[in-house]
Amino acid sequence: MSWILKNWYLVLVIAAILLWLLIDPSIEEQNDAADQMMENNPELLEEEKTVPTEYKIDIKGEIENPGVYQVTENDRVEDAIQLAGGFNSKADKQMINLAERVYDEMVIHVPAKGENAEGTHQMKDMGSDDQKVKVNLASIEEMQTIPGIGEVKANAIMEYRETYGRFEKIEDLTKVSGIGEKTVEKLKEYVRIP
Repeated sequence: MSWILKNWYLVLVIAAILLWLLIDPSIEEQNDAADQMMENNPELLEEEKTVPTEYKIDIKGEIENPGVYQVTENDRVEDAIQLAGGFNSKADKQMINLAERVYDEMVIHVPAKGENAEGTHQMKDMGSDDQKVKVNLASIEEMQTIPGIGEVKANAIMEYRETYGRFEKIEDLTKVSGIGEKTVEKLKEYVRIP
């Protein structure tokens, strides 16, 4: 008690600072203004969430302008080919899945009519393994085709993806409840992150 009496001015200063911090209306007004702005303009929040990821892809073969192009995560192979000027007259359009979603570092090879199919498949395999499930794009049913992934884990993956966004690498699957490092090691031969 004697310390408080001797240092009453210090106690008074500390009390004044605490009181000022608790009562300062300008901080509360700033928070209220920010909250009100977000409530009145929910599209501001949505814009941040909906900015598509940009990818670089390599388009080769029988198209008008082969080369490296920048596309977004929502684009399909058909969009990419149109960006490159479309097919040329030698292109075998039946060998290309135009509905496939593009992914970063994808290689699209458009073969010529009559081109050796073996060469086409080799080129295709260099860019992707079509047998693997694309975790960022797969439905719950598609995920359940992966050995070791049942309905519960498929739902957990989908929920994580909807909450936190796309997986950047396969190891990110360990962030999903119920999936550990050993499970991820087993999944590597069945899944890919486009």
